[in-house]
Amino acid sequence: MSGRLRPLQAAGTVRQRGAATLVVVMMLFLVMALLAAYANRGLLFEQRIASGFARAALAQEAAEGGVEWALALLNGPAIDENCQPKDVGGQRFADKYLRINPSDRTVLGSSIPGVSKGIAVDCARDAANQGWACQCKDLGARTAPAAIGAGALTPSFGLWFDRGARGGLAMAYALGCSDSVVDRCAGVDDVNRSKNQLAAGTNTTALALVSAVRTPPAMPLVVKGNLTMAGAGLGLHNTDPRSGGALVSIGGTWAGMKDERLETLPGSTLDQTRVQGEPTLQVAAEDVFRKFLGASPSQYAKHPALRTLTCNGDCASAIDTAYKAGFRMFWLTGPASIGDSKVLGTVNDPVLIVTEGDLTLTGQTNISGMVVTTGHLDWSNATGLSLINGMVLVGGSMSTTGPVDISYQQAVADQLSNRIGSFVRVPGGWIDTWP
Repeated sequence: MSGRLRPLQAAGTVRQRGAATLVVVMMLFLVMALLAAYANRGLLFEQRIASGFARAALAQEAAEGGVEWALALLNGPAIDENCQPKDVGGQRFADKYLRINPSDRTVLGSSIPGVSKGIAVDCARDAANQGWACQCKDLGARTAPAAIGAGALTPSFGLWFDRGARGGLAMAYALGCSDSVVDRCAGVDDVNRSKNQLAAGTNTTALALVSAVRTPPAMPLVVKGNLTMAGAGLGLHNTDPRSGGALVSIGGTWAGMKDERLETLPGSTLDQTRVQGEPTLQVAAEDVFRKFLGASPSQYAKHPALRTLTCNGDCASAIDTAYKAGFRMFWLTGPASIGDSKVLGTVNDPVLIVTEGDLTLTGQTNISGMVVTTGHLDWSNATGLSLINGMVLVGGSMSTTGPVDISYQQAVADQLSNRIGSFVRVPGGWIDTWP
C-alpha cells in the first residue's frame, strides 16, 4: 500500500480558523438582530399609527353620535338629571339648554352670566348596562363624571350650545373623546393628549327650529266653512294692538252671532274686526292648513316633535299625561273629542292640538294654545266657563251651543311660532379630530 501521508496541522492553526468562524457567525447574528430591531421598530410605529387612527375614529363617531343624541332629546319628552324621560316634573331639553326667547327666536345657548362656557351635558358608553351613562344637570351645576371601564377604550361625548347666525338657529358642539371622562379631552394640548394616548373630535352642527305654527292667525277664530251659534253664543275676545283687534274670519257665513259677546280694541267697530265670505279661505282645506301651519296635513304629521295620540273616547286625559311628560304638539286621529274639564297648557307654555278629521269639545274645556281640525268642530257647553286662550283653526264648518269663549293671546302665538316646534339638522357643519 503506497501513498504519502499529509503532515499534521498545528493545533494553533485549527483554533484560529474556529475563532474566525465564530466572529463571522456573531457578526451575522448582530446584523440579523439589528434588522429585527429595525423591523420591530417599524412595526411598533405602524401599530401606534393604527392605534391613533382607531382612537380618532372612535372619538369622531362619539361626537357624531352626540349630535344625533341631542337632536333626539330636543324633539323628545321632558328629562331628569340623568337625561332619562320623566313623566312628571321633568324639563324639556330645549328649554334647559337652548333657552329660546319667544319674542324673537334668539337662542341664548348653554352659557350663563358668571359661569365659564364649557360642556353642559355629557355621556359615556356604559357597556355593562348596554347603554350610555349621562348627566343633564342644570347649567353651571355639572361636574366631571367618574371613569367607566378602566383600561378599555370607552368613548364619551360632551355637548354645549350657542346661538346661531339668526333667530331660530342654534349651534351644537359635540366633543367626542376616546376616554370615558370627556373632560380629559377638553382643553388639553396635542402633546399631553398624545402622552395620555387620547383622541378627541369636535362636531360643529347648526340646528334649526321648524315652528309648530309657521304663521299663527292674528285673531281668535278662523273657519273655512260656515259658523253656527246657538244658546248663549260664542264669545270672541281680542284686545291685542299688534293684531288690530281682529276677531273672526270665515270663508262661508255665520248665524246666531251676538255682538254683546264680542270684545275688541277700544275705538274699533265690530264690522272692522270680523269678516265673512273671505276669498282666501274659499280654497281647498289642505291649502288653508298649509297657509297657517306651513305644510299640508300629510307632511305636518311627520313633524319630529309631534306626539300622535290614539284615544278611546275623550282625549283630554291622554293629552294631559303627555303634556306633563314634556310634549307640546299633539296629533289626534278623528273623529276625536276633548272634555273632562281638564286644564291643558298655559299661556307661556301652550299646546298645539291638531285633529285629522272632526273634533268635538264638550263641558268646561280650558285650553291654552291652538286647536286645529281639518274637519268640522262641534263645541257645546251647558254651564260654567268653556275657554280657549289662543286661536282656533277649522278646516270645515263649526257649530257652538251654550257659552263658549275664545280669547286671543299674542303670547300663545309667539310661543308656538318662535319657541315650540321640531329641530332639524342644517346641511353643512364640520368635524375636527385630534389623535
